[in-house]
Amino acid sequence: MRIRSVAVALVASAFLAPAAMAQSASIDFTLTNDTDNVLTRLYISLPSTNEWEEDILGEDVLGAGESIGISIDDGLPECVYDIRADFDDGESVQVAQVDFCELYGEELTVSE
Repeated sequence: MRIRSVAVALVASAFLAPAAMAQSASIDFTLTNDTDNVLTRLYISLPSTNEWEEDILGEDVLGAGESIGISIDDGLPECVYDIRADFDDGESVQVAQVDFCELYGEELTVSE
């Protein structure tokens, strides 16, 4: 069984992701699939709930080695969310407590 992980690359300087950014602003980041499988669904949810929001990818999928720009522009009420990525082989990975305000303009990489 392979172990997959999600890593957030936070290497930009403070002017790319100002701490004072309003949570209701659009969150733009690059999602990279660094696995050998197709990423079929990507979900986020507030850590305080047990339900996932709708699939961010919609009808799209992200092939092995591919990247895509993601923009979440629905007025996120908080900065911190849990993430779940599902793959075409039936496996999934979950990461808790990702700070989307710090993610702005950065890369979110799913890897094995």
